Amino acid sequence: MAAHLRDDERPLSSWTTRCVNCHVGTSKAPAFAPPLTRESLLAETSRRGGPISHYDATAFCRAVKDGVDPAGVLLRKSMPRYQIADAECMALWRFVVHR
Repeated sequence: MAAHLRDDERPLSSWTTRCVNCHVGTSKAPAFAPPLTRESLLAETSRRGGPISHYDATAFCRAVKDGVDPAGVLLRKSMPRYQIADAECMALWRFVVHR
């Protein structure tokens, strides 16, 4: 998937934009970014000092495409902004929360 960083429209190399580079599969392992698990995404929690929130399909795709979490808090600049079709993003959401 094509992606770039916030405030920088230059395309990133594909090897730099793999989710697993920053997100790990379990909450027990230390990582640069939170795990992409059903439990982590659906948990009601305060993220980056914002109000209590949780991800749903729409919020997940907003984070992936625009770098904004479900509470409206901007994600780190290091989170790539992906150029992904809505249907593909919804399929990715289903994969992540149902695996």
